[in-house]
Amino acid sequence: MEIESGKTRILRVAEDLFLEKGFEGTSMNEIAEKAGVAKSLIYHHFESKKSLWQALIHDYHDRSGMLEKFYDTISADDPDTLIQMVTGKNGFFDFFRRNPSMVRLFSWLDLETAFVPDYPEESIKQKAIERIRTLQEDGWIRPDIEPGLIPIMFLSVIQHWFAARRYLVAWLGDGIPEDELDDMFIGGITKIIIRGITNDAKS
Repeated sequence: MEIESGKTRILRVAEDLFLEKGFEGTSMNEIAEKAGVAKSLIYHHFESKKSLWQALIHDYHDRSGMLEKFYDTISADDPDTLIQMVTGKNGFFDFFRRNPSMVRLFSWLDLETAFVPDYPEESIKQKAIERIRTLQEDGWIRPDIEPGLIPIMFLSVIQHWFAARRYLVAWLGDGIPEDELDDMFIGGITKIIIRGITNDAKS
């Protein structure tokens, strides 16, 4: 039987508390008490509550292999590959679908104005923006769109769908299986966004 390390236990307890109470509602003292460790041990592994939250998000990405897929995709020449990374199987949409706890963590942030996470990391953000600019220079994406708006649009609609799906589904009809609703939503949204950002000469 594998023994849980102190760092792993801290992350697991912190996740449970962040999900229940949000970032601002969770204290380091409470994390230490629930984890059964000294608060000094938490600070040994994480310099602040914010870095603990960041580590938790990294843990989601590491377990899914999402960042490796992102870096592989961002270097590809095919613009369709980039769209699949966002919308397709094993893309960001599917990542949020398989990790409802992460959706809840980000939903808490919508209510908490004091905590601004470093997400995405600067290196990830710059790689994505550089790739979008390249697609603009190559004529695939309209040059009059600010590159940063494109990931904002996709990530905003994806996160909000999974946060609010329980009442948004009323617009799509009754009795539709959840997976079909998800596919219907991402398929429609992708068509709308791609139609809006694609250079007419390339569509």
